[in-house]
Amino acid sequence: MAKLDLLLTNQTLQKIYFIVVVSSLSVVLYLRDVQGLAVSKFLILGVVVIYALLADYQHLMMMTAFTLPLIPGLPGNYILPILSVLIVFKGREKTKVPRMVFGLLVLVAVYELLHILFLSSTFALSPIIGYISSLFLLFYIGGTVDVEADDSKNALWFCLGTVVLFIILMISFNQFAGADFVESGVRLGDVSELTGDDTMVLGTNPNNIGLYSIAAISISFTLWYYKRITFWILLLIIIPSFLGGVYCVSRTWMLTMVLFVFLFIVMRKGKRKLSSILVLLVAVLGIYIFFTSVNTSLFEAYTTRFHGDDGTAGNRTTLFTLYNDWMFSHPWALFCGTGALPYREVTSLFESTHNAMQQVFISYGIPGLLLFCYLLYRCIQKWRVPHEWTVYIPILTIGFFLQSTQFLNPPYCSFPLVASFFILKMFKRETAYTTFRTM
Repeated sequence: MAKLDLLLTNQTLQKIYFIVVVSSLSVVLYLRDVQGLAVSKFLILGVVVIYALLADYQHLMMMTAFTLPLIPGLPGNYILPILSVLIVFKGREKTKVPRMVFGLLVLVAVYELLHILFLSSTFALSPIIGYISSLFLLFYIGGTVDVEADDSKNALWFCLGTVVLFIILMISFNQFAGADFVESGVRLGDVSELTGDDTMVLGTNPNNIGLYSIAAISISFTLWYYKRITFWILLLIIIPSFLGGVYCVSRTWMLTMVLFVFLFIVMRKGKRKLSSILVLLVAVLGIYIFFTSVNTSLFEAYTTRFHGDDGTAGNRTTLFTLYNDWMFSHPWALFCGTGALPYREVTSLFESTHNAMQQVFISYGIPGLLLFCYLLYRCIQKWRVPHEWTVYIPILTIGFFLQSTQFLNPPYCSFPLVASFFILKMFKRETAYTTFRTM
């Protein structure tokens, strides 16, 4: 009985410490980005690392999930490798990590080092470590059996981290660009583009803002559908995530939202059939009212982007052709690739690719593309539940969006895909099975 009381006490303390740390981190980021308080990145790094050292495995995973959407405004190249090492260390008796994951990381690390040393004019070790850590989290979470993890909580805290991102970002844009910044031609994204200040702040380009919006909406709706969160928590996540997505004025975001609604109507099964349809219909009606009555400038911005397109999908088809032409005119690159970090410098096409699979192809050639596709397929197959399709909606919508943006570089583009694995693992864990297939 004494051991049980001690265990309960420790769990209670872990919960309290976790809430205190994530709340404090959110407040500090608000004070830094909105109020202009000078906050050293090493102070933020210290808070996250000290907590990670003290946390148990489950709360460490929750903290990792919460920080993933915030990485663009954090010293991510230091935080990610530290979290990755601690996850392996603290989960060594609770997880079964496929050996292929570590083999892949070694191979990619060597590839990146060789490409940067021989093809790039600059060398920095921290971006390489940060990039390798992001890949580790993708395949560790996607392919590892966690005996004690609560993946529904991990997915929830990823969504709540995204909410913090959007709230701070929208307040910042309102502060620097005015109440209706869309009307002045500004899309929600990187605050530094407005201020001209290169200091570390939350935010990234509008396409990635749309990606995180889609991720939070699809993941939280799936959590609610499977009764892991209440309707009020769903609203807490959906409202800022929708506003963040709509203010990025992304055509891909709008198309993916349509896909998400379609998939949920078609693929839902068994649970909450009527209620989910009603919620979606009310949401569609609310979106219509929002666009046509509350903020007509947004409606005009979207119609302009759709009707004003030059036929190249925002220059995406041109970029797709240019990168493919470069690859096929350099036969060595078809087998070796350019590396994920220096690919723009190596190709001298300094605008980023806007196609996830093409970026993998350019970075690692045909062998690397096949390897990545194989590993992602095995991760998805590992958590397959026959005749249950709703759990796949987040990964399908996120994958669809990724095909219109980056995936490997910048590394945080892969984090929504990481979060979608929490949903797959959550459902698989609760079905009747006793054995696991390993990669």
